[in-house]
Amino acid sequence: MKKHEIERLDMLRKQGKKASEIAKTLQISLNTVRSYMRRHPIENDNHRCKNCDRPIYQPSGRKPKFFCSDKCRMTWWNSHREAVNKKAYRTFVCEYCGKEFKAYATDTRKYCSRGCYFKRGA
Repeated sequence: MKKHEIERLDMLRKQGKKASEIAKTLQISLNTVRSYMRRHPIENDNHRCKNCDRPIYQPSGRKPKFFCSDKCRMTWWNSHREAVNKKAYRTFVCEYCGKEFKAYATDTRKYCSRGCYFKRGA
């Protein structure tokens, strides 16, 4: 594609035109337009990776993305453990020793430790 075609294609995209409309207007193959759009997603400065600050393509109608890749997501969360919002902690009382303990994300805990679990049957 020529430079002036690319500029017109980008302009039409920003106007919200569909790939089929752009192909018809520019008189080029629909597959060429789709391929270009896939390889050159529209970058929005409001959507940048929390880890590496690269622009992120944000599809409309989907939940917001915060990371450009799984690698960036895992790197960021591993270095920001304090940001993890653990709301699922619950307080229980051990059925064997009566000690109060907290467990994360479970409703079925009965014992505070493996030791109390094994002692309960003895």
